[in-house]
Amino acid sequence: MKSRMKKALAATLVAVGLNLPLSALSADFTIRASHSEATDSPLHKGYLVFKAYVEGASAGKVEVVISPAGQLGSIKDGLEQAKAGAIQVAQADEQTLDAFYKPMMIMATPYLFADDEEARQFLASDVFIKTNEAMAAEAGLRMLAASSYGFRNFTNNVRPIKSAVDMKGIRLRVPPSPMSLAMVNAMGGSPTPIPWEELYGALQTGVVDGQENPLGVIHDYSFNEVQKYLTVDNHQLGLNSIIVSEQFFKSLPPELREIVVTGAQMAAVTEYGERNYQSRVVTIEALRKKGMEVYFPTTEEAATFSAAAKAPMQEYLNKELDPAFVKAVYDEIEQIRGKRASAVQ
Repeated sequence: MKSRMKKALAATLVAVGLNLPLSALSADFTIRASHSEATDSPLHKGYLVFKAYVEGASAGKVEVVISPAGQLGSIKDGLEQAKAGAIQVAQADEQTLDAFYKPMMIMATPYLFADDEEARQFLASDVFIKTNEAMAAEAGLRMLAASSYGFRNFTNNVRPIKSAVDMKGIRLRVPPSPMSLAMVNAMGGSPTPIPWEELYGALQTGVVDGQENPLGVIHDYSFNEVQKYLTVDNHQLGLNSIIVSEQFFKSLPPELREIVVTGAQMAAVTEYGERNYQSRVVTIEALRKKGMEVYFPTTEEAATFSAAAKAPMQEYLNKELDPAFVKAVYDEIEQIRGKRASAVQ
């Protein structure tokens, strides 16, 4: 009797188009997905799209259970759980994957990408696809999709930073990343690693003069209250990626793998669309209204930042990674730039 009632309920749900609850009744696979952001964030909205698509397109064969807002721990914790098979999908950003597969540190290189489109094309290149396959084989983690959440930019309380020379002597908080330290050092600044949780207080009390983060983060965490000057130099890509346990991914039938990949790509597009709108339309004007002085460097001024950072970055990467791999990455990006330039001539 219970079995007949269950089947009748499932048929009713399909008939009215409510196929999401159906997964809970008859799922063959369960994806437990973890991320660190709030439930009103663009990233979480992307995960909801992932859940809706995967459950619907699989006709309920795959159930997706999302644990948002760091419920299962930090980003690194989530990746460790995915690697161990405790969960199936986890969030990564540009500064966490290298702990699991070192060549991924390349994605955190300052001034590597000129814009989001350049990064998107690189992620679709043979160079990156091979890197992702190697990570899946060696670390048991596979990137399904990735989305820019904005480029990092400088803020400070000393003076407007219009070119690299203006960084001299400024005490700038950076995350505990060797490349971030080398970047600020190369410009004559004083890089100071401070935990994220202590950053606002450190700015408020003057322990450091400034920091660097994407525009959305600067706005959402009210850094305008403790920072005067903002320079939109776009020095480092912020990249959220959706990572799947390779063991779980390989356990899926090919048709379900394709659905999971497509769902992750749809999630990335969802997050990027909202973040892009926020950063380019909403955030700058909001920060100005809240008292920040916003400066966009000229082409010549912007070149001084990348010129100062390029040699130290490549030296560090060549020391930490296979120089042939580093060269292949830079060569690929140059090819992308050349093709884009040719397309508009």
